[in-house]
Amino acid sequence: MQPNQELDEIYLMQNPALGASLVWRFAEGYAPKGNGPLPCMPLLFIVLPILYHQELRGAAKSTFPSSGLRVFAGKFKGEQEVLYGIQGRMLKLKEVTLASISIAIQCGLISLNTATAEVESLRPKAPTDLNDKIKNMLRSSEKLGQWCKTLTIQEVQAILRIKL
Repeated sequence: MQPNQELDEIYLMQNPALGASLVWRFAEGYAPKGNGPLPCMPLLFIVLPILYHQELRGAAKSTFPSSGLRVFAGKFKGEQEVLYGIQGRMLKLKEVTLASISIAIQCGLISLNTATAEVESLRPKAPTDLNDKIKNMLRSSEKLGQWCKTLTIQEVQAILRIKL
């Protein structure tokens, strides 16, 4: 890893405010304007481990929204260890993800139904006056939500080689 890349990764992993925005955009991608089935809270734990990882973030950015999670994961056919690494990053980023969810709730970006563990996006539009890297991450998070809404939680786990 290059020194600048390493600093970028550290900055991202220590930034729950950015994480809050990514969790929010995932929820909006999954159920735009709260229409249709809502994502369950355990799915939120895949967002940061994917988008805070350079290779996975790049693959998400370059995968079309209509392609789906299988096509995204298929980009790592020769590098399965990248997908297997998601589980470990989920555990390492658990506290950051929880802090991000908390910030998103406190800022009115999402709501959490504690009876059903479903998450709803409360704001449909993402800000546009951001740098390109952040815009791309927000778009990728929306795509990730779109991809997950077409699958069961078991299918997401199998495709990404994780346990939620």
